[in-house]
Amino acid sequence: MIEALLPTEDYGLDYASSGQEAIAALETFDPDVILLDVMMPEMDGFEVCQRIKAMPQWQSVPIIMVTALSTKEDLSRCLAAGADDFICKPVNSLELRARVNSMVRIKKQHDRIQALSKLQRNNIHTLENSLSEFRLDLAVGFPNELNTALNSILDNIGLMQKNLGQMSVLDANDVLTLVNQSALKLDRLNQKFLFYLQLTLAPKERKKHQICAPKMLINQIAIVQASQFKPSPKLIFDLEDADIAVTPSHLQYIVNELLDNALTAFHTEIPICIHGKVIDNSFHFWIDKETSLIDKNNSKLSQIIQFNSGFDNETELGMGLKIVKKIIEIYDGLFLIANTNRDNLTIYVTLPLAQSVAPQENLATTINN
Repeated sequence: MIEALLPTEDYGLDYASSGQEAIAALETFDPDVILLDVMMPEMDGFEVCQRIKAMPQWQSVPIIMVTALSTKEDLSRCLAAGADDFICKPVNSLELRARVNSMVRIKKQHDRIQALSKLQRNNIHTLENSLSEFRLDLAVGFPNELNTALNSILDNIGLMQKNLGQMSVLDANDVLTLVNQSALKLDRLNQKFLFYLQLTLAPKERKKHQICAPKMLINQIAIVQASQFKPSPKLIFDLEDADIAVTPSHLQYIVNELLDNALTAFHTEIPICIHGKVIDNSFHFWIDKETSLIDKNNSKLSQIIQFNSGFDNETELGMGLKIVKKIIEIYDGLFLIANTNRDNLTIYVTLPLAQSVAPQENLATTINN
């Protein structure tokens, strides 16, 4: 009768011939609404309803009692047993459809609320982890960089105050230059801190529609940065054409930071090679003093990169490299540290291609600045 009254194109109907069978089949049926008869052998509908509502995983499933009983006491027993609604026999088709539709809407709304609640719990958990990581960085990494710049300023100002009467104008200018450099470094560190705070606490959403070509950008940034060193280092570019799915500002930060680390760590008389390779549908970027870290005849990542796992303490990374690592995480890329000593680290990153591209002719030129 129920099957005849409900449109089968809207509902999938499952049946149980007794209360015990219904309870045993809940996992199989996974119902959105339960139509439950009251008068049944062995276990009546009141007890079946109570047992189902006592199970946490089924408490949210609406139960409509279908009963021939019509007294107020009987209907009160239905509600007391945990039923969400009831319908009296003989069943009217319009009333049945209306009540089933109403319970289905209630169940869908409950499911949406539960899904939103789960998402919020996940977001809170992610935020708690980010806050814990952020507190660790504040406690360990950031103060060291801050104190270095701040102590330089205080020491040089103290030197001027103590020896100003004996200082020549040239000596005073040199000290002020050092103070200014430290102040600029402090300002850059503050900007990095704010950027790191944003990356750590904001949702990690990739801007999928942002595409940039790294080859020209890397060339431009490298030449500008190298010109700030005296003598200017020799740069060797080993870059392939590619379009990557990364925002230009994020790529610019990555390149700036890796170049800054490389130019500071390497001796200026040693040629610096800047690599950019398309391998396995990713753009691989790193800077080192070698020109042949990758075997061009072998594209397997596990066979072309030799990295050690000994450098696993992220607190040893400066704020700038922590930001690079955060950016790489946004794009599901790799952030690796090459197997070198602590004073000569090679940071290796991968970024996603905007589309599958074939490797282009290498650019291998030497620039003497």
